[in-house]
Amino acid sequence: MNHHNVTVVSDIEPKEQELPFFKPAEAWGLILLFCVITAILLLIGGAGSRVLNVSFPLGAFLIGWRLYFRYPILYTGFVWWLFFLTPLVRRIADWKAGSLIDPSPILLTPYLPTIISAHTLYFNISKTREQGSAPFILAIAGVMYGFLIGLINNSDRIPSVTVAFLEWMSPIIFAYHIYVNWKRYPEYARNIQRVFLWGVIVMGVYGIFQFLTAPEWDRFWLINSPIKSSAGQPVPLGIRVWSTMNAPGPFAYYMAAGLTILLNTKNALVVPAAGSGALAFLLSIVRTSWIGWFLGIMTMIGSIKPKQRKKLFLSLICLLILIIPLATIEPFSNTITARMSTLSNINEDGSFQARQYLYNALIDEAIVSFVGSGIGTAEGYDSAVLAMLFNLGWIGCIPYIGSLILLTIALFNSPSNSKEMFPSIVKAIVFQSIFYLFAGASMKAATGMLLWSFLSFGFAQSKYQYYDLQLKAMSAIAKKTANTI
Repeated sequence: MNHHNVTVVSDIEPKEQELPFFKPAEAWGLILLFCVITAILLLIGGAGSRVLNVSFPLGAFLIGWRLYFRYPILYTGFVWWLFFLTPLVRRIADWKAGSLIDPSPILLTPYLPTIISAHTLYFNISKTREQGSAPFILAIAGVMYGFLIGLINNSDRIPSVTVAFLEWMSPIIFAYHIYVNWKRYPEYARNIQRVFLWGVIVMGVYGIFQFLTAPEWDRFWLINSPIKSSAGQPVPLGIRVWSTMNAPGPFAYYMAAGLTILLNTKNALVVPAAGSGALAFLLSIVRTSWIGWFLGIMTMIGSIKPKQRKKLFLSLICLLILIIPLATIEPFSNTITARMSTLSNINEDGSFQARQYLYNALIDEAIVSFVGSGIGTAEGYDSAVLAMLFNLGWIGCIPYIGSLILLTIALFNSPSNSKEMFPSIVKAIVFQSIFYLFAGASMKAATGMLLWSFLSFGFAQSKYQYYDLQLKAMSAIAKKTANTI
């Protein structure tokens, strides 16, 4: 790859997307070896779990490094799968070790390969104006400011500040990487649809298994972790499903995105994926994600062409036919129905009231937080507004929020002449992600990957579409000229 010009189409490994499943052999060999070593260390028990605290993040980083430079499309899929599965690996490792390791080095794993994308930033930041990537640079500047303030205010807690910085920065860096490589948009789009198809299957099936059986490692985690007050009871049929992820909220947000993507996926596995995924999604009983998914679908309906609208309605009808029988039988119906009944009286819900109380108590202090406390010093706020103001201050918030606003306006104002439904799906997922900001700080960490990555997909699609139209126009002129001669 030409490291100084990562946007050139010819830099792609030309056969990477044409080869059958589990090819190229080198890349998949590394990934499978990584999985086998992880499984063996988990089976060994306590000693293996302790080794895994180092080998899992280190191995993921080394493989991510190789994939980034050699197989860039596979690299992005590898990153997504690490976000899907790392929390489950951590839970099993802690259970095998017999103690909850907090903070756990394993949880760093998804961020280490993701931050490799900073290589793209390094070689392209000087081209910001010509590439139109200024919104991403604004967000990066805001986060860097918050990081520096965090280091100044917490010189004795540099590791925790750095981890918090990775949670804020990784989604933006990854999104920047996708956007700068906008000429690869079709490949990235196909890849993300494949990744989420399999992701919905794996997370959906495991989520149902988790609800029905309450595996020992999940019970151990629920009893000993901070989420025990919001993730149900450590017994079969008592868990609020969070599947392979680390809490019901992030899992539900990912599943909402996955179910939206499935509406445009052509594959024999769509039916089992949609069935298992939708049921696990409902068993998470995260109302914000339910409402966000519905609003995202409404956004799609308003942005697609009539022919696509008919296809969407047919897909939704098939999804309802599939999920309604499953959701109305025991042992699922009581859990789902009880939560759905609270949609009409959300103001009386305890979690909503607690969030509202926290917001009202701290908003005045947050508004006058001009400099901010710095990243890593004001974590845990169940509000995106509070998290941004306290972590970044107004100095960091202005470029950060400005970036989100610019990207969102550009996305929803961009005309779409595409015959595909995927650009509208991207808009729907972005709309869902913005809606989630009203319920928590979902612009960072795993949930931030959804917001920033799909914003960059929309931005890249718009630029690719314009470029494609130019190429077609030039080709038509060349043909006309040749015929005239």
